[in-house]
Amino acid sequence: MNKRPLGKILKAFFNKQFYIALINIFKNFDRPLNVLNRYVFGRGSYPDKHLVTTPIGKLELSVYSFHDMITLVECFGKLDYQAGNDIKCVVDFGSNIGVSAGYFLTRNYNSRVYLFEPLPDNISRLKANLERFESRYELKEVAVGLENGVADFGYETTGRYGGLQSNLPQKTQVKVLMAEEVITKILAKEGHIDILKIDVEGLEIAIIQSLSSDSLKRIDRIYAETIYPESLPGFEKEQYGEIVRFRKT
Repeated sequence: MNKRPLGKILKAFFNKQFYIALINIFKNFDRPLNVLNRYVFGRGSYPDKHLVTTPIGKLELSVYSFHDMITLVECFGKLDYQAGNDIKCVVDFGSNIGVSAGYFLTRNYNSRVYLFEPLPDNISRLKANLERFESRYELKEVAVGLENGVADFGYETTGRYGGLQSNLPQKTQVKVLMAEEVITKILAKEGHIDILKIDVEGLEIAIIQSLSSDSLKRIDRIYAETIYPESLPGFEKEQYGEIVRFRKT
């Protein structure tokens, strides 16, 4: 059990995102009270499976910790990475166990998602969660950073938190690909990216700032797990809690 501090529970009631999540939990989840009990109060044992209603039918996702439960609600409840039903190409830096990818892949029957995740445990869980979508996603078992190479990657036991600049005690070496080169190759193949999602625990701002103007011109939306203090030329910015959202103007 991972109990939330009482202060955080009370603070949520004054937060717009909480009510968006509440509506979508009852609208989209098969066991809404179970989801609320786990998400709000941190109760319940793991692993656990959840059925979510999506535009293409029911999706079953396995979660392995309270932290995975947070991710599940962020994607399908709070709609942190909100996507329309017409998306075609998504790039997901920091794909974890595939929950965000499951959200993007179920917006329609044709979306294609490029996934990047370096941790072996997360990768095996991602593949299990996305087993019906193998033909529509491409997975690179790497981290994404500012240059190509091999680097130390810090992480904690649940696998939700980790990164190239992390101070977390557990370390492993991972292959790293340069963000701009990754985006350039995908754009050469797809021509356009509807959504670039970045959740890499500390490098989000640096990665956004490393992207060339030519690449940015062909990206509609960027969602990053960070507080972003500046503007981004050519984009409208919204700070949605701890997620910065950029939309092409």
